[in-house]
Amino acid sequence: MTVALSSLIVPLDVALDIGTAHSRLATAQRGILFDEPTLVAIDTNTGSVVEVGHGALDMVARTPRHVVVFRPLAQGATVDFDVTARLIAGLFERAGISKLSRARVVMSVPSLATPIERRALRQAAIQAGAREVSLIEAPIAAAIGLGLPVQDPVGSAVALLGAGASEAAVISLGGIVTGSARRQGGNDFDAAIASLLRIQLGVVVAPAVVENLKFHLASAMGRTRGLSQVVLARTVDRGELVEVDVDADLVNAAAHEVVTSTVRMVQECLGDAPPDLSQDVSARGLTMVGGQAQLADFAELIAANTGVEVEVALEPDTVVIRGLALCLEEMSSLYALFRDADR
Repeated sequence: MTVALSSLIVPLDVALDIGTAHSRLATAQRGILFDEPTLVAIDTNTGSVVEVGHGALDMVARTPRHVVVFRPLAQGATVDFDVTARLIAGLFERAGISKLSRARVVMSVPSLATPIERRALRQAAIQAGAREVSLIEAPIAAAIGLGLPVQDPVGSAVALLGAGASEAAVISLGGIVTGSARRQGGNDFDAAIASLLRIQLGVVVAPAVVENLKFHLASAMGRTRGLSQVVLARTVDRGELVEVDVDADLVNAAAHEVVTSTVRMVQECLGDAPPDLSQDVSARGLTMVGGQAQLADFAELIAANTGVEVEVALEPDTVVIRGLALCLEEMSSLYALFRDADR
């Protein structure tokens, strides 16, 4: 009797968290295999992927004309379907996952994503080689990664602060009861810093320098007043390399709009929660995850404006992918969570 090769291949379960700034891939057996920038370098002559992640980042502004580095997501949404599919295919290749693996993929999706955006993300993964794709909303994946009782009749509150989007949710009985979200995040903060440097100091700096200024000088409560940092920049008018002293007041001024908007978002979410769940949140607190959750004094500011105890998760960047990896082990019992996100 002849047995088809495909019938002998055991499907591989894969977790994918494709964010605006960083993408992560994990399996239940091997943990996180990829955690790198959401960038893909493509040879426009051949259409082939040259590099993804850190490799693509190293090529920014250093490539010949026929190699272009793309960031296929913005504000939590796919802006280039084909490049997103190529990125995911590149991640699969880096992780040793071929189309013969018949990968079953669990992916996070922002709670504010439209049905069209959800469909595009799923189709991109299928085009990249996935056999089956299930979506789960990012705040729920984060809550699972935190070990919160998402399927119990008790309120759990999370705030997911990413590069392109920010979300807050109160979760109970396997779903988001109340939520609030903004297509705004760390990238907007970075853009505001770069804009003020250009306007006030007449210089431009590399994105990595902006990121460094944000996490060394910014304070959500303005407590870094008086601090400064010397950075290498290029003048706008002559293009000369110069050293400039950037003070914390400039960085905090740039942070104001994003910080204020995020506080309002959390207030809206908690304010809409039913009384019983509000009591749960008051007793259990709220946990912040995502890269921007690490901004100095952010948790304290939100706590002061909501009256709820707030803490920042350990390793907040990887909470969502850890939650997705846990979902791989409980696919059957968490079916309802995937069904709701697939709407």
